[in-house]
Formats: sequence, structure tokens, C-alpha cells
Amino acid sequence: MSRRHVVTILLPPPPPAPEYELYQELRHKAELKSRPPLGPAELHRMHEVATRRGRDWCTAVLGRGFPGIARVSSVDGWMLVAADELNLDPPLPRRIVEGREAEEQRSKAQATLAAAKLEMEKRRWDLVVGSAPVTLTVHENTRHTGLNGNTRHAVPSADVVSGKARKHPGDRGLCETPGRADPLRLGDVVDLPPNCVRCLDYAAKIRAADAPAPPTDAEAALLRLITSGAVFTFSVHGCITIRDTSQRSRAAWGHLGRKVDVAVTKLHKKGWVSQDQEYGATQKGVRGQRWRLTEAGTAALEG
Repeated sequence: MSRRHVVTILLPPPPPAPEYELYQELRHKAELKSRPPLGPAELHRMHEVATRRGRDWCTAVLGRGFPGIARVSSVDGWMLVAADELNLDPPLPRRIVEGREAEEQRSKAQATLAAAKLEMEKRRWDLVVGSAPVTLTVHENTRHTGLNGNTRHAVPSADVVSGKARKHPGDRGLCETPGRADPLRLGDVVDLPPNCVRCLDYAAKIRAADAPAPPTDAEAALLRLITSGAVFTFSVHGCITIRDTSQRSRAAWGHLGRKVDVAVTKLHKKGWVSQDQEYGATQKGVRGQRWRLTEAGTAALEG
């Protein structure tokens, strides 16, 4: 098996681009002066000049970015000393100025995008909070900090549930499991939307602890079918059967439709559907008792 080799290539820095006439002369003098080894006194002098003059002045003298005395050659250090002795005040290279202006424009654009994104997230969160069954607040995790800062969690004011029976204790992050041994350490309320992905996912699904579970996809499909008037109870040869009249079944009495006894009975136990007492006719003229949604069933389907 061949191994993958990664080779890192360091590109050379861009050539100097000074904006003053004495650059070559200063460079030549600095090269001559840098031949003997540097002593503590000379190095201290270079540090003193760079500190007193500042990074921008050093950049202007050298014609390129100044990373600090410890990271430049002795020639560059002597250039700074010579320029200081001549009291030069050269302008920054155009390349540096243009680069800073471009970076400033990028920073402004990024700040504008970040502000727009935050505003959109706030509006979405306000909609979630407005439809939540309990009060939701946002708290930062004070223990761990990620690349984008502290993680912000959604916290319910009381116990809630999601899905079939997923419990979310009150005053804890929605993403926490009830039996977590080491709960999240949350700070005070912040006026920002949560950025915890799991909290955001649960926030749109929670309901009061005593509220029934929402219908599954299959239950919702059957509720819509019942709303359309396609589900009836028929009595055939003394047998009671509930049928979806929109589909024909290959089994016995298939002309009445697909059998849905078990599924409709489950919806009836939840209080979502009820059967008419009077007989009515299907679209094909077969008489039976139509099933309809109750108020609870309508709320469950629309919720």
C-alpha cells in the first residue's frame, strides 16, 4: 500500500516596495554594518527604535510587513536604526495601504453578513418562542468554549416532552437527557438566539408534559384521508369492517376499499376521530357510517 506524503512549501515573502528614495542607500549601509556579530547593546538599540517608532514606521522603512525585531535580519535592524538617526518618516508602501483597505472592506462585508444572519436567526427564534407551550430562555454554556465562542442553549421554564416520550426537564438545556450525571453549567439569560443544533431541533417539537404526542406521518396521512370523506364503517354479512374507499383491496369485499380497522381504532382511542351514527353513501353509492375528525383530531393534524 502506497503512503501519502504531504510536502509543505513555504512561499518567499514579497519583495520590498519602499516609497522613499533613500532606501537603497540605507540598505547598503546596513549591510556593511551588519557584518560583525550583534552584541546585546546593538540588539537592545534595535528593540528600542522599533518599540518607540511603532510597527507602521518600521514597515514603511523596510518596504514590507514588519513582524518584530526577533523575526527580521540584522540588516533590517540596522536599517531601522539608520532611518531613526536620519529622522526619516517615509510613507507606507502602496501595496500595504491597498491591502489594508481591502481587508477593511472584507471585514465590513463580513460584519454586515453576520449582522443580517443574526437578525434572521432572531426572527426565527421569536417565532419558535411564540408558539412554544412554555417560556423558553437562552443561556450560555459557561464551562466550554468552541471556535465560535460559548454555545447557547434553549432552556424551558417547566418540564416538556417531544416525540413519543422524550422528556426535557425544566431549567435545563433542551439537549440534555434527564439522567445526565453532570448537567450543563449555564450562565444568565442572554438576548441572543440559541446556536446549539440539538436545542434548536427540539425547540420546534416540544409540547406540554401532559399533552398527547403528535400524529406520526402515517397517522397524519390517515387523518387527511378521513377529512376527505373516504373512510367508512360497513356491515357485511354480520361483520363490521372499516374501509378506505379511495383504494380497492384484493381481499374479501375488496370493492369496499382497503381495510383500515386497526389504524382507525387507534385514532379513535386517542380521541381524534369519531363515527357518524347515521348511515350515508360513499361516492360509489355504498351505504356506511362515515368517520370524521374531532376537534382534538383537527388540532393534532394542524399542529
